[in-house]
Amino acid sequence: MSLVTMEIKVREKLRVMGYVISHNIHRDRFLKNLDVCVRFKGAVVAEACFTDDGDSAYCHHVKVEPEYRRRGIASAMYQYAESIFLKKLENHWHDDPETQSPEARAFWAQPHRPFGFLSK
Repeated sequence: MSLVTMEIKVREKLRVMGYVISHNIHRDRFLKNLDVCVRFKGAVVAEACFTDDGDSAYCHHVKVEPEYRRRGIASAMYQYAESIFLKKLENHWHDDPETQSPEARAFWAQPHRPFGFLSK
């Protein structure tokens, strides 16, 4: 599946649910950084920051407002980032309880996460 097709698929999935996703890419000498924002009725309900360092891609910040959690928004942002980077995201926190919530640790522990560059 092409980058454009994957990006359109994620945008359409969120649009059907009433959300709008947007992003901003900024680069420095070695990194490609991606800021993703999801809005509902104009209000920001989720944000995430991703980095591709050339070897791997990872999320270093994700926030979904409590009343919008458990709706697939974070998964959609992860899939969206993978469609931009053209690679699977890795979990660089590795179950660190100081930087990763119990929900996030459980999410990453799933053998077949509900998103992924290689998933259908």
